[in-house]
Amino acid sequence: MTLILYCLLILAVSIPLMLALARFKKISAHVYLGSLVVACALGLFSASGVLSRGIAPVDFRLAGTIPLGEFYIGMDALSAFFLLLFFILSLAAGIYGYGYMRDYKGGRNLPAHFSLCHLLMIVIILVVVAKNAVLFLAAWELMTLASYFLITFYNEHERVRKAGYVFLIATHTGTFCLLGMFLLMGVHAGSMDFDRMAMAPFPLGMAAGIFVLAFLGFGVKAGFIPLHVWLPHAHPEAPTHVSALLSGVVIKIGIYGLIRIMSIVKDFPLWCGIVLLATGIVSGVAGVLYALGQHEIKKLLAYHSIENIGIITLGLGIGMIGRYYHQDTVSYIGYAAALLHTFNHAVFKGLLFLSAGTVIRSTHTGEMDHMGGLLKWLPWTGHLFLIGSLSICGLPLFNGFISEWLVFRSLLEGVFHLDMCGIIFSTAAIVALGLIGGLAALCFAKAFGTVFLGHNRSEHEHHHNMEGDFVLVAPVAMLAALCLWVGLFPQEMVSYAFQGVKSMEGAAVPVVFRQAILGPLLSVTKVLFAGIAIFLFFALLRRIFLGACRVTWTETWGCGHAYTSSKMQYTASSFARPVLKIFRSVVLFRIKSEIPKRYFPAAGQLNSGVKDISEYFVFRPVFYAVKKVSRGLKWIQGGRTQSYILYILFLLVVLLIWKLR
Repeated sequence: MTLILYCLLILAVSIPLMLALARFKKISAHVYLGSLVVACALGLFSASGVLSRGIAPVDFRLAGTIPLGEFYIGMDALSAFFLLLFFILSLAAGIYGYGYMRDYKGGRNLPAHFSLCHLLMIVIILVVVAKNAVLFLAAWELMTLASYFLITFYNEHERVRKAGYVFLIATHTGTFCLLGMFLLMGVHAGSMDFDRMAMAPFPLGMAAGIFVLAFLGFGVKAGFIPLHVWLPHAHPEAPTHVSALLSGVVIKIGIYGLIRIMSIVKDFPLWCGIVLLATGIVSGVAGVLYALGQHEIKKLLAYHSIENIGIITLGLGIGMIGRYYHQDTVSYIGYAAALLHTFNHAVFKGLLFLSAGTVIRSTHTGEMDHMGGLLKWLPWTGHLFLIGSLSICGLPLFNGFISEWLVFRSLLEGVFHLDMCGIIFSTAAIVALGLIGGLAALCFAKAFGTVFLGHNRSEHEHHHNMEGDFVLVAPVAMLAALCLWVGLFPQEMVSYAFQGVKSMEGAAVPVVFRQAILGPLLSVTKVLFAGIAIFLFFALLRRIFLGACRVTWTETWGCGHAYTSSKMQYTASSFARPVLKIFRSVVLFRIKSEIPKRYFPAAGQLNSGVKDISEYFVFRPVFYAVKKVSRGLKWIQGGRTQSYILYILFLLVVLLIWKLR
């Protein structure tokens, strides 16, 4: 815990130092980078110590006069697990952001931007280690405000201001739900401290109310469908390193909050687990379908965040159902799978967002239909993006396979050990997980092929040395190495995930149980690794014996045309069209096309897109209604000081009458 306090101190001291050195931008940026590296190194050492060496968690209290609470923090295995993924991604995104913003020519104050990045780190750490509800809510609200200012960095564009507005409204609505939840828990437990709450037995009716409020409050931040309205707007408009933090860390804090409540209130009704499982199915399937219909690369990745949140929720849902039936096998594997996929998603989604940032930085566009053939000019970025794509698709030898396999294993255990209701929902979740994996593979075949393969589709000519320097490539390569490390040697991270489950359940997972889970997984990994080693061996032999042979490169056959044009390639729209037509009633898939006619046709075109049902038919009408009502109430804010004094006087009179009564 001491190292975490030092980490907070370093980040807090560096903020005024960067602002004081605002005139010296290079020195201020160096302060940002140095403090980031030192703070993340201390945090990683502290979190890994709790998870691997079994260091007993130490609490820290600072006496104060905060109403209903105090500065009370502590780190158990669950907090350490989330801090581990937070510091890894913050280090990679921070270093990348340093390089990404170094040549920024706009009129923004970069020291202020870097200070907000550090502020976001501070409040996220406080959210994860807080052991008091008041401190948790204060840090949660500051996290929302810091995220808002980071999202709206390019605020000269109207769409950016709109994205920030939607984010602020949605997340504040969730905060109101959390406030009511913690007040309900605090009144019942007689304290706002989490450890006191955990000792208080909650009736099932109250536990159900707490679950509903937690689901709404944390679900908005996590991006559950239909509470995800802010996510597809904020991720594409924020700077790339901020998008990586939003997807890899901020939405995971919503998952952390939900898990923390599940560890405090241990007994929930059965329908709570069913709601989580159903939410995981809907979020996973709908998220990947919406992603398949996107043509902008960062928006595609944003919807894939919703998809992976759905996979995490599948693990939490089956874990909660297993806990209700007292089936430890189901609950332990489900919770461990959810935690491990939370970590894996943070790693490979950070990798994909940072790679996409390099692509956008090089081509000055995020539209995939204006790209093509970038693998020649961005070889490092292309191959690293490919590793992230294989990871997010859940293919073997990469980290996504490990956690998705654990989710599948927990659902399979649910089929074997639960009653008929559990069997039905577990089977439906297994089908959904298979569908999610297939659609994700199709989506990233579209993304990688459209961006990096084929020919350039735009008039802009690509040039050499587009990739940037070491500062931009190194953090992305670090995340790619983590994807491979977890995929090839999963024992360490699986063990860490079960340490987090120990904090949730209050009981250690038997070693024999872990070995029974890891045994088949390691066998599959070894066989696949051996197969790849054999393939590489024969490929090396072929290169040795046929290396002297000349290979002639030529254009692809043009089907009778004189030459192949970039317009003869698949676009993102045409690639996804056949699948989206199957699900057009689910995602409101629409096509606008001008089909070429006659023997010598003019140019034709095809435009397609999907509409987010939750946004267009639920939240937009609500937002417009609120906006109309707000305009009608503008007379209250008339700008007259006398009116404001009258409001205060009226409120004081009401409070006095209420108190005297």
